[in-house]
This record gives sequence, C-alpha cells and structure tokens, in this order.
Amino acid sequence: MSKKKQPFKDNWDHLAAEFAYLDLLMRREVLRWRRGLPKQTQDIFKPVYIADREIDQLLGEVSNSNPTEFEDIEPSTAAARDEIEQRKQISLERGVALFLVQLTNIFRLTPTEEQIVMICLAPEFDLKYERVYAYLQDDISRRRVNVDLILRLLRRPAAERGQLRSLLSPQSVLFRSHILSYVESSEQHLPARAIKLDDRISSFLLGVGGIDGEIASCIRILKAEDNQPALDRTSDLRSKLREISAEHFRAPLQSTVKLIFHFHGRDGTGRKLLASEICGDLGVLLLIVDLRELLERSQNFEVTLRRVFREGILRPAAIYLDHFEDLLQEEAKANAFLRVVRSCVDDFAWLTFIGSEKPWEPAGLFGQHRFLTLEMPLPDVTARAELWRVLATQHGIDLGPSSCAELAAKFRLSPGQMKKAITTARDQAHLRADQSEITLEDVHAGCRAQSNQRLATLSRKLNPAFTWADIVLPPNAMNQLRDICGQMQHRQTVYGNWGFGEKRSLGVGLCVLLFGPSGTGKTMAVEIIANELKLDAYKIDLSTVVSKYIGETEKNLNRLFSEAETSNAILFFDEADALFGRRSEVKDAHDRYANIEINYLLQRMEEFEGLVILASNQRKNIDEAFFRRMHFAVEFPFPDRAERLAIWKQHFPTSAPVANDIDFNFLAEQFNVAGGNIKNIAVNAAFLAAANSGQIKMKHVVLATRREFEKIGRLCTAADFAPYHGLLLETDMSANHGQTGP
Repeated sequence: MSKKKQPFKDNWDHLAAEFAYLDLLMRREVLRWRRGLPKQTQDIFKPVYIADREIDQLLGEVSNSNPTEFEDIEPSTAAARDEIEQRKQISLERGVALFLVQLTNIFRLTPTEEQIVMICLAPEFDLKYERVYAYLQDDISRRRVNVDLILRLLRRPAAERGQLRSLLSPQSVLFRSHILSYVESSEQHLPARAIKLDDRISSFLLGVGGIDGEIASCIRILKAEDNQPALDRTSDLRSKLREISAEHFRAPLQSTVKLIFHFHGRDGTGRKLLASEICGDLGVLLLIVDLRELLERSQNFEVTLRRVFREGILRPAAIYLDHFEDLLQEEAKANAFLRVVRSCVDDFAWLTFIGSEKPWEPAGLFGQHRFLTLEMPLPDVTARAELWRVLATQHGIDLGPSSCAELAAKFRLSPGQMKKAITTARDQAHLRADQSEITLEDVHAGCRAQSNQRLATLSRKLNPAFTWADIVLPPNAMNQLRDICGQMQHRQTVYGNWGFGEKRSLGVGLCVLLFGPSGTGKTMAVEIIANELKLDAYKIDLSTVVSKYIGETEKNLNRLFSEAETSNAILFFDEADALFGRRSEVKDAHDRYANIEINYLLQRMEEFEGLVILASNQRKNIDEAFFRRMHFAVEFPFPDRAERLAIWKQHFPTSAPVANDIDFNFLAEQFNVAGGNIKNIAVNAAFLAAANSGQIKMKHVVLATRREFEKIGRLCTAADFAPYHGLLLETDMSANHGQTGP
C-alpha cells in the first residue's frame, strides 16, 4: 500500500524538492561523464582541477560505485519526478502558492522549459552548482551552464534533441520573454554559449519582492486602495467602462484578444484615476510607465519595454503607458516604437491603458485586439466650482460660493491641478508667522503656481502696479477698457448660464487690439486690466517665439497658447506688427512659410479661451484677417492739452519735494508730447534736483524737457521754452563755470 502523498508546505518546500531532483539529474550525468574519463587521476593539474571526491560530497555520497550504477539511477529520477508532480497537484488544490508553477502558467512553458529554468536557477540558490557545472564542462572557469550541458542533463532521444535545442534559441519563448539570456562571450556556436536566468525571474521564483533595476526609475505601482474618489460627472462613464472590462475577461477569447483603453486629455483630468478604478474592480494593480523617462534612460527601448510588460504579468498588473505622445514626436522613429508596443501587447499584455494629451488613432496597429478610445475633458465651470467647494471643505478652507465660482471661472485647471493648488496654498500659509489659515489669496497663488509654469521661457511676466486712476485716456477708450474687463468677468453668465456658448464651435476667448503712438499708455492699460481681473499678464518675447527654422515658430506659439489656457493668463503681444503683420504675395519659399505662420496664429487665436492683447503703433499694420477677429480695437490717441495737464500732474508723486514754481499749465500747453515722454522728463528732473537743491523746481523740469527733446531728435528753439528760456541760459552758464549741477 503506497503512502499518501503530502502537499508542499510552501514555495521553499517545493523548490527544495526540485533542487533534489536536479541533484539526481546531475548525479546521472556525473556517472555518465566518468565512464569516458581515464582511470588515473591527473593530480599535477590540481590547481585548476575539481576532484571527484568534492563533487560526490556536493551531490551526496552514493551507496556503491559498481559499473551498473548509471543504469540504476534512471528509475530514481523518474520516481522523483512523478512524486513532485503529484505533490504539486495536491498543493495547488489546497491553495499553496508555488511560484514555479505560476511562472509556467504565465508564460505557458512546457515541462521541459520548466526544468531548463530550474537548471539556470540553481546557481542563484546555491553556489555549489557552479562547481558542479564547471566539473561537468571540464573547465573550472565555466561556472555558468551552457546549452550543451542542459541538453546532456535533460537527456532526450536523438529525435527530440533538435526540438530541445530550439527551446534554447533566441526565438524561443524563454528568450523572447527575457527569462533567459546569453552570457556575453566570444562563443559563436550555440552549444557552447553560456546561459543566465534573469535576475527578476530569480527573485520571482524565490519569492523575493522588488522591481527590475533597469525599469524601477520609469514605473510606479498604484494599488487599488490608493484610489481616490472621482467627480460624480464621470460615474456613468466609469460604470460603462467597468462593465466592458468585466465582460471582456469573462469571454473565452480574452487570452488571445487583448483589451486596450486609450484615454486622452490634459494632465490631471483623471486618466490614471479612471484606469485605477477599473483595475480596482478587477482586483489587480496598475503599473504606470513613464515613457518620457523610459526614452531618456533606456539604451534599448524594445528590451526595456518588454521587461516592463513582463513585470505586468508577473505581478499581475495592468500596464498604463503615460506620455504616449512622446513616442510619436519623431516621425522617423515613431513606427519602430509603435511596432515594439504592438509586440509587447501581443506577447505579454492582458489589459493595457494608453494615456496621452491629444487624440490618436492606431490605424490597425493592434490588429484583432479591442481598442477603445475616450476623451477625458476638463470639467466645465460648474463642475470646477463644485470641486472647489469639496476641496475647500476637505481642507478646512473658508471659501464661499462666490469665491468658488470666481476660481472656477478664472482658472481652467484639471481636478489634479486643483488638488495640487490646494497643497501649494497650504504650504504658503504655513510660511506666514502671523497665521496658518489658508486664504483666498493663497489659493489664487496656488492656482497660478500650477499654471504658467513654462510661460517664462517664452515671455516676461508683468508686475501690475497701475490702477484706473493712473491712466489718462478719452472717455470712449476708458469705457472700452472697462468693457473688456466686464466681458472677462461675466463670460460664464453669458456663455454658460444664458446659453450663448452652445452654438460656438471655437473658443470663447477675447482678442483686443490697442493701437496708437508710442508712449500713449498701451502697456499701462494691460497692467490695469490684469490688476482689475487679478490675472497674470505675460509680455511675449518675440525673439524667443519667432524662429528662422521652418515649423519652430508654430511649435513655440502652440506651447505659448497651450500653457496660457490653463490659467486664463493674459497674453500681451507688444509691437505686434512683427507677428501679426499683413500677409504678402507669395513670390518665394520665404513668403509661403511666413504666411503659414500667420495662418497658424489666426487658428490658435480663434481657439484660445483667454484674453489676448495686441499692441501696435498703427492699426493699418495689422493684417485684415486679424483685425476681423478682434472683439475690441481701442485707439490710444496722442493726448490733447487737458489730458497732458493731467498726465504731468500724475507723474509727480505727492511724496516728492515739488516746488511751487512748476508751471504745469505751461508744460501742458507748450510741449506736445506723449505720456511716455512726460514720464521720462519727470524722472530725469527728479534726479537733477536730487543732485542739486533737493527740491524739484521748474528749472529742473525745463532742462529735463530739453534733454528729452534732444534724445528723440526734436528741434528745440528759444521760443519753445519762453518765458522760461532764461532758466536754460542760467543752467548753461553754471555748467561753463564748472558747477556739477544745474
């Protein structure tokens, strides 16, 4: 009566039995090997020789050494194999985790391939196997098993040796899955090539956690318990996707037909969150792969990506390919990258997510596999206001409905960016010594920190210091500037609540042209608008935007508008003639590409959701196509006498030591200059006074005026300064006598 077989206690118990079986295989080969050796021992080679006695000790002593022992050991190996297989079956029925069996099932290995894996695993478990392998290869330097030794250990009939050898070729599943790899050497013939088990596979079989070091910096693992609740606006969508996933994995063809989801939308719109929720329903991990990081770090994209996908089936985990658009940037490489992705999906994947900012069509890349694409849009202003309310409640911030509505209308942030903005606001509040409560201003600062992060490379941020009281313009121009602010403040009411945006296929942004002579206050007006709307304003640096290389200008403009859209930042194009000038007749390639740039700029302006302000000295310099798209065209005329008088008075602060002898009426009447020139004169007069009397007098203003006229090339006559011409003569005489100041 045979003894009832017992299950393995655990994975280690199973591996111990497998190694004991391997010892029998090696004992069999040792005995066969010794048959063909000379009977005398070559002791003179002892320094590079492994003694028979040492091998017998490593493999365990035998009962006798008669010539028939080789034949007698064969039944022992067969019995040991049968016992292991029976115990494996009982262990699996009782739920014992056996990692070798898991590996076999994952990669659909044959029993022979499973034994090859164990032969290569042995040196990773016990260094004694290195000595035995060297002994059997008759070379102490060969501590890795080679193809020939594996064939000998697994002894098969001659008819099966060709098939067995194919299992160790580069095209076999063991090598394509990177379970095995050849050790670099000068050996060219397959039987002599040494083989190594992959470190990650060794760790898996031995029950040791961790990620392959080559891919560790490019991936992170998201567990189901890490999920955060999403907005209710996607609840129906999430339910539908969960239903699709569940149905797919219940289908009989799910092992050959893979499921691929493509989520596209801006960062922070919940692409990864939705993927993790689907994985949570399936009870698996989500392995997020940063393709941008992988491309930068990997020396061999195909090998590294295959290791990543292999990690997904070892855990098991679904694969999320983040920043997928980076694979498509270079057309020459894109097709090769996509073929690698297809190969990984075919060989390893079961559930794959692709994340990108823009839509993408695979055009038959994935063949029979199921490919579902879904846009993840930004939440509308109503949803953003609700999310601000939820976030404020969670973090104990006092934000009323009006503040939430203001933040929602002002900043077109994704949910992920909104959460980061709250974190930034909290950190900023903690830096204050007087209080640690988060204020609305802190949240504004946090929102600005999440947007505008790349605008500084193509523009210069303005620091608004002016208010409505600082600018002097005709009533019509002032009213238009206030109307601009009003349209920006009430866009949601008109376009959203009142439905005027339902029929608009393009953006709901605002395009404004400010035109007039230099120094009439166009830049000041931009700062006032930014102050009124509490928005950041960026003055575009045309030298960094316009490029001589074909297509680069369009790329820079796309970066500029895309980044500005995240926060409704005001884009200010000063001296706009350089970019928005009239299109010319196409006479050569230069004209054609210049017109393409203008056409692209027209397109981006129409799609832009924020405020774009152009400034030009003359309205006629702007292309008619741009002018038709302007919502406002505000003229900044040369100031008349009354306006100049107000400007003169405004440019002398109340804190400045201004003498009573300054004749503002004379200055406004006599000198027909713009506000910018008046500002220069006032500042220069102040410096002249600081170097002389310490009080700003009429003589300082007159001298500063003459120097301003000389700078701009305007002719000065005695009549221009009458009746104050004598002050100039007095100053000139003082200079001739060597005095340092006026």
